[in-house]
Formats: sequence, C-alpha cells, structure tokens
Amino acid sequence: MWFGDFDLAEEETKPRGRALDYLRRLWPFFSPYRGRIVAAGILLLVASGLGLIGPILFRRAIDVNLSQGDLKGLALTSLGYLLTQVAIIFATYFQMVWLAYVGERGAANLKERLFAHILKLPMRFFDQMPSGKLISRVESDTEALKMLFTRTSVMMMQSLLMVVGMGVVMAVIDGRLFLLVAALLPPFVVAFWLFQKKVRPIYIGVRRTVADINNLILETLKGLPVVQVFCQEPRFAQKMDDLNRLKFQQELRAQWLWYLVWFLVDFGEVAGIVLVLSVGGVWALKGGLTIGTLVLFVSYISRLFAPVRAISDQINMLQRALASAERTIEILDQEVEPEGRVKDIRHLKEGLVFHEVSFAYDEEFVLKGVNLKIHKGEKVALVGETGGGKTSIVNLLLKFYAPQRGKITFDGIDLSEIDQQALRRSIGFVPQEVVVFPGTVMDNLRMFDDTIPAEQVKRAAARVGIDAVIKRFPDGYDTVLAEGGVNFSLGERQLLAFARALVRNPELLILDEATSSVDPQTEALIQEGLRELLAGRTAIIVAHRLVTVQMADRIVVVHRGQIAEEGRHEELLARGGVYSRLYRLQFVPEEG
Repeated sequence: MWFGDFDLAEEETKPRGRALDYLRRLWPFFSPYRGRIVAAGILLLVASGLGLIGPILFRRAIDVNLSQGDLKGLALTSLGYLLTQVAIIFATYFQMVWLAYVGERGAANLKERLFAHILKLPMRFFDQMPSGKLISRVESDTEALKMLFTRTSVMMMQSLLMVVGMGVVMAVIDGRLFLLVAALLPPFVVAFWLFQKKVRPIYIGVRRTVADINNLILETLKGLPVVQVFCQEPRFAQKMDDLNRLKFQQELRAQWLWYLVWFLVDFGEVAGIVLVLSVGGVWALKGGLTIGTLVLFVSYISRLFAPVRAISDQINMLQRALASAERTIEILDQEVEPEGRVKDIRHLKEGLVFHEVSFAYDEEFVLKGVNLKIHKGEKVALVGETGGGKTSIVNLLLKFYAPQRGKITFDGIDLSEIDQQALRRSIGFVPQEVVVFPGTVMDNLRMFDDTIPAEQVKRAAARVGIDAVIKRFPDGYDTVLAEGGVNFSLGERQLLAFARALVRNPELLILDEATSSVDPQTEALIQEGLRELLAGRTAIIVAHRLVTVQMADRIVVVHRGQIAEEGRHEELLARGGVYSRLYRLQFVPEEG
C-alpha cells in the first residue's frame, strides 16, 4: 500500500489500558463542576428532542395544512418550526458556554496537578524523560483531554440521542420503512468498531512523535551556539525533517482510515435515500403511505447520517484523547519520594555519616562502600578526578537519589526517614551552574518566598560582597534579571548564588564545584565572599580546582567511587598519593 513505509514499534504504540479506566481516573479533575455538566446535559436533551420536531412539522404541513388548504394552520406550523429552531439555538449556545467553562477549568486543574506531581518526582525519572516530552505531556496532552470532556463527549451523546430518537419516531410512524433503513446500520457499527481498534495505536504513536519534536526543538535551542559553531545546522534540520515525515505518515494513515469511514457513511446516506424513495415512493403511489411521511423519512435519513458521520468524527477525536490520557496517567502513576516521619531537623547537632554506601545510576556502581563522617562545624572538601563520585555523594545527601546499599545518617537519623522538604530547608546549596529565574534580584535571592524580610536578604548580599554591585543598577534589588542573568557577570552571578544560599542562614552548606566555571582572576575576587559564606557552618565543598579546597579543615579524595585519602592539604601532598598527583597536574609544570 502507498503508506507501507509507515512503521511503529509495537511496545510503544500498543494501548495499555481500557478507555473507561482512563476516564474514571481523570473524572475528578472535572467533577467539581458537575452542576454545569448536569445543566448542559439537560440542555443537550432539550436541543436533541427539539431537533426531532422539524421533520414532524414538515409532515404535518404537507399531509394536513397543504392538503386541506389550511393557510392558518400552515402559518402556525411555520411559527412552531421557527420557535423550535430558536430554542435549539439558545439551548446549544448555553450548553457550549457551560461546557467550555468546565473544559477550561478541568484542564487547568489537571495541568496544575500534573506539574505539581512532576516537581516531586525523583531525579531518576528525569534521567529517562527529556524536557521536551514533559512539555508535550503537560500542555498538548491536557488540551486534548479538555476536548474529550467537553466537545467530544457532548457531540457523541448528542449524535447518539439523535440517532436513537429518529429511529424511535420512524418506527412509530411507519415500521416497515423503518426496518428498511435499520437494515443499513449494521455495516456502520462494524466499521466504527474496526476504526477505533485500528486508529488508537496510531494516535499513541502521534503523541510520542509530537513529544520527540518538542524535545528536539527545546534541546536544539538550548545548545544552538554549539550547533552553529560546529556547523551542524543541516544535521539537526534533517532530524526535524525525519520526525515531521514520521508524523506525516502517522497522521496520514489515521486520516485514511477516518475518511474511509466517512466514505461509507456518505454511501449509506445515498443508499438510504434511494431505498426510501424507491420503495416508499411505490407505497405512496399505491396509497399505503402519505407524501408527508415519505418526506419525513427522507429528511430523517439526511439527518440520521449527519450524526452518524459526527460519531465517526468524534471517535477519531476520542482516540486522540485516549492516547493523551494514557500518557498523562503514565506520569501521574510515577511514584514520588515518600514523606519521612522526621519533619524537623533545622539544627545539626552531631554530623553526617555515610555507612558503607554504594550507589549506581543504572547498572554500574559509581560509589562503592563509601564510609565518611562529617562533624558539626567541620568543612570537608571532596576532590578527585571527574567521574570519581564527588557529585554523586552530594546527590545522595540532598535526596535526589537513594543509595542501593548502606545508609546515610543525619545526627544518627537515617536519611530515608527524614522528610525531603525538611532536609532541604536545613541545607544551603550552591550548584556548579548558577540558575536564575525570571524576576527581580530580590525574587531570586529569596527564591520568591515573600515571608523572608527584604533586610535579611540585603544583609546576606552585603556579607558576600554583591550588595554594592546590585545597587549600581537604577532599580537596585528590583532590577529584573535578563534571561540567564546576563546583565550580571559570571563572577557576580556566583556571588548572587552565595547570597541566595546565605539568606536562610543554613547550618549545613554544600558547594558543588561552585567556582569551577570562573577564571582564576574572578575566582580570586569571590574568595572573600566564599569565606564569609563558610564562616561558622558545617560545609561540604566539592571542587575540581584545588585552590578552593585549601581553606577546608579536611580534604577527602574520592577516587573511582571510593575514599582514597583523607587529611589536610600539606599532609596529603607529603604522602605522594592521588591528591599529590592531582595537585602536580594543576600547579606544577611538566619538565621537558
């Protein structure tokens, strides 16, 4: 077949649940507005019922008013038709307005819940789920579900009511002619069943491809300077072309199936009208059927296949929405970090201990039986080669991940028993890359927590030496940070990060290679701010550049996932071990 190059991996496109299960899971996001839903449902019944009256009035006008020359009766019949149509218009309007409200609020509730859930997920989830795909699930998939709970479901109900209602009226008026029309319907039932069975896996594939496109756009824009410098624009453009081609093939196959159903419906409508006119016409000529009844049946057949066509359309939309529902529920089913029983650890009394801790991101262990004790008030530097396990120790301490073996204790309490939020509120963290958010300097320093007084923020900024820089801007602390904070230099952004960590006055401080991205001159300028930040605190300093760690009380060398050496700077140099070798590589020029 001409779309034969279309291919989808079975494990990625096979539906994993029933439609009713998905709808049951998502209903609570829309159920608070059940009053409007009920009111819209009543209006739906009214509009559907009134929609059946039109052909009945046509029949009366032909068989009664026109045949008897009753102009007054014809006027009343026409007025009845006008009032009926006006009522349908108003009922449909308010029904659509109320359901639009339900759809928008329900989708907003779902987005809020989905985003809040994502914020609580462990880092392992994000290791496997690219940002672009998450954007697609939070935005695109929830919008598809909004249509499911409003327009799609309502139109399907309305179409079904119209089909059933017209069938009942036709059966009451003339059972023989109704049976002729009803004989045409079974093929369409089979066609709809086959259509929904075939098309849903395709739409699951479409949603995944859309997510891949979003992810490619996001990741390419983030790394655009690198793409351009290495002249890789054609390669990335080709990736986008490949994804768009795949989406084209997926959508085309779905549309091909959909329009095939439409073709059958159109053919059925023509067949029905021809059948009624030919058979019913003969009966009418023999006096077994009135002309008005014949007109009613022809009118109903035209109206009958319109909702049948609408049902095929809405089944198409339903399958799209169910594909989105599956992907949304997949996120909601991801387990968040369980809350620990210990809720208050604001004061570090004894220290931190790693007991035989082993950890792996996938299959290979990056930490192997680590034993490490950090006393209250002690400043410990973690050094070692890149990939040795330094940052992994920090990730475990911040509960971004959990160790597979061993345990970490905070004042003797297992970290797994400590509430995640309580732990992180007790820690000041300065990451390797300074992250700023849209907003003012004040917003970023207190991380949008308006309960922190402005004076407390300014004192922290003054202590690390960034206060004077901030005040050079006309708006001072109300200065809006440009994207990425580029209106501050790299060193100034580092001092902003120090001030942000200091604002909450934490007893435990973690610096994850906080000066690795600055040049030696800038590093020298921020050393004073670093000393002020560390004063009087328990600190873990992860550093690749050894000049930063010389102010530490103890240096711990992490080598290939294990603690290789511990001691002060001079002691480790004298041993001639791993630390000494790292020091010589950085500071002692090779003899040649």
